[in-house]
Amino acid sequence: MTRTETLLIVTGLIMVAVCIAGCTFNAGTPPATQAPTAIQTIPPTIATPEPTTIPVTTAAPATVTTTVTTSEVVVLRESGILTTKTYKTYDFKTLMGYKFLYPKDRFRITIKSEQPVLGYALSTLQSGQLTALIPRYQSYIKGGIDWGLIEPVMIIEKATDTTKEFTLTDTMPLTYVVDGRWMGYENEYSNTGPFKYEITIVKTGGPTKQSFDFTGYESNESVKSRKLGEEEQGNN
Repeated sequence: MTRTETLLIVTGLIMVAVCIAGCTFNAGTPPATQAPTAIQTIPPTIATPEPTTIPVTTAAPATVTTTVTTSEVVVLRESGILTTKTYKTYDFKTLMGYKFLYPKDRFRITIKSEQPVLGYALSTLQSGQLTALIPRYQSYIKGGIDWGLIEPVMIIEKATDTTKEFTLTDTMPLTYVVDGRWMGYENEYSNTGPFKYEITIVKTGGPTKQSFDFTGYESNESVKSRKLGEEEQGNN
């Protein structure tokens, strides 16, 4: 075989191979058609609201505070004259309408005097012994006053224009005293003559009510004080 024939044969084989390859490529499996993607639609979830529990508040019963207003009552208003050797007593029973006074009874006492006097209350029983019971100031006594056997309450010292309020803590019949005798022991008052004074006692509160309806009511008591007490009570 000649060289020329060989080249022709090779060339023909190459052409046949190219044709076969082209046919094979065209006859290949067509590309697969992509299936449409299914879009899953998720319906929106509608949240069902939970029932709201409204707390039921039970209102506590209202506390009603009743304020009892106690009217003040002027139970004594007296004026008089004292010396450095005298005193004056005012019985809460016969003059002011209080046979007994009790704890929490409250009083406001005002004493006006041209000279300093002692004001104090003591048991009505002791008041009958005041002639021999004379309070006096002593430097060695704690508190200054030597009361001796006197057991005083509602004390006002050296009053010339003094007001004090008192609340009782014991139950007893009381007598109030305005006493100028302490000055008899002091040299500076040795030449003091008679002087004027005035006392006012106001019941400001407490459980005891004023009344003259009791056994032992003296008809010879101070008419001025009795009328004053009755008028004040009637006005309230």
